[in-house]
Amino acid sequence: MTNLQLALSIGIPSLLVLVGIFLNNARFGAIDNRFTATDARMDNRFTAIDGRLDRMQADLSQFYMILGRHEADINNLKEQRRSA
Repeated sequence: MTNLQLALSIGIPSLLVLVGIFLNNARFGAIDNRFTATDARMDNRFTAIDGRLDRMQADLSQFYMILGRHEADINNLKEQRRSA
């Protein structure tokens, strides 16, 4: 086996391994960028959902406040009817 054959038998597989590592890292970078964009979209979606839930909570609080007033009015009418 000559020195050229030895260099080629060791050098080519080593070079292919290095190229594979480089390409693999480039793909991971693209995947990471895609996940970063997805994370930003998900954060925006969760912020929108939080806003909607806050508005629903405020509406429910107002509903229960009005319901309590109506219950008080109904109880007052029942008392007036009993006393009459």
